[in-house]
Amino acid sequence: MVERRITKTRYTSGRATISNIIRAAERVLAEQDHAALSLRRVAQECGLPIGNVSYYFPAKQQLIKAMLDSIVADLAAPMDELERWAADYPNDGLVKYLSGWMKFNEESRVARIYVEIWSMANNDSEVRAHLDQYYAHGEARVRRMLARLNPELSDEAMDTLSIFAISIMEGLMLFGNNGHRHARHMPILAAYAMDAVLHHARSPDSASLRSLVDQYQQATAVPIV
Repeated sequence: MVERRITKTRYTSGRATISNIIRAAERVLAEQDHAALSLRRVAQECGLPIGNVSYYFPAKQQLIKAMLDSIVADLAAPMDELERWAADYPNDGLVKYLSGWMKFNEESRVARIYVEIWSMANNDSEVRAHLDQYYAHGEARVRRMLARLNPELSDEAMDTLSIFAISIMEGLMLFGNNGHRHARHMPILAAYAMDAVLHHARSPDSASLRSLVDQYQQATAVPIV
């Protein structure tokens, strides 16, 4: 009994330490940048010896994965509950999910963390793999909701629409977070995004859409000025 109690205490203490390390890493990313993110800097931020941090996270990439996994875990329960509710109200359920995602992204701190992880992913294939895995959770959930909204959607249409939904929501984060000069436009920008997803979920293969696909394939690159 004593051994079990000691083991449980150590397990609880270990989880608390891991959580403290992850929160410290988030603060470093949000308040500084990804270049400042090192195990030593995180150790300083959470007031632990570097050896304690490296014991749980031998490499920075593993810490990034833990940060992303932590976000998924924190949101899993309420999102699972929302998805169950959406089974009876597919339109409203999808709107609530997309709205919640974009509201979460409006926080300046959240936006800063994501942008810094994106920057790291551009130059680190391991971080990119972790980021892809993170977004796969969202893609799968949107896909399931789309299937309930329109059971006649093809697998290809559901895949494409789920990618579109996530990419447009994440892109809006760059312009709609509370620290940006365009933040006041976020309500209508969010409405545009949700309206587009819902529209194409109901009409995935319109003539106008096929025409735009053809025009895109024939287009040439134009410099952004």
